[in-house]
Amino acid sequence: MKRLKKIFFLSLSLSLLGLGLLAFISFLSLKALPDSLSQLLDQGDRIQILDRLGEPLSQTYQNPWNNHDLVKLHQVPSFLKSAFILSEDKRFYEHQGIDWQARLAALWVNIRHLSALRGASTISEQVVRLIHPRPRTLWSRWLEGFE
Repeated sequence: MKRLKKIFFLSLSLSLLGLGLLAFISFLSLKALPDSLSQLLDQGDRIQILDRLGEPLSQTYQNPWNNHDLVKLHQVPSFLKSAFILSEDKRFYEHQGIDWQARLAALWVNIRHLSALRGASTISEQVVRLIHPRPRTLWSRWLEGFE
């Protein structure tokens, strides 16, 4: 019985130490988001949106964000906003930035097929990825959920 208690407390201690280390490394890896997206439009960094195979979705030589057709959010037609939200993040109004239901479903599909067939990025996570481009890894996905 004493040995079982010892193993339990050792396991618990190592688990807590591991979680603390994960939290600390995650905290050090997070990058601050700008106060406003308009600050990004003024920067000289060229951000290019790629598909899952790494091919560019659009090209422009006008400026980094292809913002020559900027319109205010209230000028975008409601049906277009609704279509965008429905196609990219259908539970956008139901979660706080991470759709755990979609992540679990994607995980199940990917495990079943032994391949990355389905993703579960929310609109919030996609915006973070645009602001702070990183390689598409499990660690990057972890950080995008917190930024």
